Amino acid sequence: MRASTESRRDRQRRELVAEIIAVACRQLDEGGPGNVSWRGVAREVGMNPASLYTYFASLDDLFTALITESFHALAGAVGQAFDDSAGAEPVDRLLACVRAYRAWAVAHPRRFNLIWTDQLPGYAAPPEGPTVTAEQAVYRPFLLAVGETEGRGDRLAEFAALPTGDQHRLLGLFGTLHGLVSLEINSHLAPGLVDGEALIVDRMTHALRHVHPPRDSSSAASPDQ
Repeated sequence: MRASTESRRDRQRRELVAEIIAVACRQLDEGGPGNVSWRGVAREVGMNPASLYTYFASLDDLFTALITESFHALAGAVGQAFDDSAGAEPVDRLLACVRAYRAWAVAHPRRFNLIWTDQLPGYAAPPEGPTVTAEQAVYRPFLLAVGETEGRGDRLAEFAALPTGDQHRLLGLFGTLHGLVSLEINSHLAPGLVDGEALIVDRMTHALRHVHPPRDSSSAASPDQ
């Protein structure tokens, strides 16, 4: 095995950047975006606020890293659910992704709202920047799972290459999931009266069957179709 070429200096920088992002994540979890401050992060990390500019150009730059990290965490949770359900029925694999998406949002509601809603006045994510790539990673397990339900394997993995009809159908499915999860974590889903997970799984199962109803065996298409 080749020895790592990362220098001690580079490793220390990488670890400090990770610590800064972790502190910002904790501040976000505790009080929302308004609780994340330049001085507060610097103080918790144990450095002078001016020194923070060595690692991030601005608070917006730090929020970009925070959003990217949160997208990766959500994508990791959904991807792990997809991998762990290998061998299950395709619809069950999709529902495993649904449950993982909801569970992450319930556990991290402020991060979920940050990455999906405009909560930072004046902030704009860099076009084609790291947040874009990280967001796309969230969709991939869902695309693969839906592809399996339709017998198309990984042919749905590249959303941009899909016909418009397929894009609209998949966005409709994801919109159903995302909308219900957003309602739940923001206490707009009859809290205490409705089982959020049961409702979301039921609606997603219904939506999937509505968009791609199971074929009757007597009218199934030939393998070549």
